[in-house]
Parts: sequence; structure tokens; C-alpha cells
Amino acid sequence: MTTLTRIVNRFRRPLRIRLVGPADQTAAALHGLARMVNRRPDMADRRIRIDLTIREKPLQEWR
Repeated sequence: MTTLTRIVNRFRRPLRIRLVGPADQTAAALHGLARMVNRRPDMADRRIRIDLTIREKPLQEWR
């Protein structure tokens, strides 16, 4: 990755990710996301914003 690419990535909008669910599923999704970002060289120096909400009840009960 070139220095110019790293500078451009710093000024790009952050990648926004929203995870909602039970603790075990949310943790598994976060772990998978971390592995994906670690494998992709184009994600180096990229800002990522993760909104994490833990809900122990299924979503049908919240409606």
C-alpha cells in the first residue's frame, strides 16, 4: 500500500457497521468482521465505526 493510498483512506468517510442481537451472536459477528478487516489490505488505515447493541430478547418481542 502506497503512502498516497494511506492518506486518502484517512480522509474517507468511516465504514459504518451496526450490530444488534444477543451477546453470543454479536460477539461472533464482531469476531468475523475483525478477521475480514485483518485479511484485506485495502482496509489498512481505514476508519471504522461500529454501533453495538446487545439484546437478550429476540427482535419479535421488541415490536
